[in-house]
Amino acid sequence: MSPHGEKRFLTAAEPARAATEIAKSLYKIPALLSFWTRCGKPRCRCREGHLHGPYHALHWRDGAIQRRRYVRASDVPAVRAMLEKRRTERNLQRLAFALSLHSCRGLDRLVAEVEARLRAEGEDP
Repeated sequence: MSPHGEKRFLTAAEPARAATEIAKSLYKIPALLSFWTRCGKPRCRCREGHLHGPYHALHWRDGAIQRRRYVRASDVPAVRAMLEKRRTERNLQRLAFALSLHSCRGLDRLVAEVEARLRAEGEDP
């Protein structure tokens, strides 16, 4: 067992969360990135440009720290669907907020007009 795994075992820490769980519950919407790699073996096909991959990972920032969680190839469609759903929900929330802000500003203008008319009517007599 690796020192990190041993430490996790001894402290009874929680196991690493799955990529689908992170995509669903992280407070930020992470980016799903695909990448190809070169292994470095002297006789491998990747030395001639046929890279290994594609591999997929979720990337997000936790304060100043960049985090990454690898995503299994079989989980990629589900993770993409979750991220797209979260983006759509976020955009709808932003639109609802913008519309409510627009309505509040319109009401503020209306109240200001009514108050100005009442002051004007109070001065006339």
